[in-house]
Amino acid sequence: MKRMQVTCGNCAGVGYTVRWNVVGDGVAQREGIKCENCDGKGWTEHAVFSIEEAKAILKHCGLSTES
Repeated sequence: MKRMQVTCGNCAGVGYTVRWNVVGDGVAQREGIKCENCDGKGWTEHAVFSIEEAKAILKHCGLSTES
């Protein structure tokens, strides 16, 4: 198994999201908040299996490898 770093889809790799707070009549203030999805890193990590590893996992779970 390998780990693959993928750009966060929630913050587009920036590490924070923008929230607008209304501070007055018709006035809004921009606030950057740390992304909860990637914890501010800008990327998330996913497991990537080789074909042999995927077949072994399916066999262990009792599933067929035929489509």
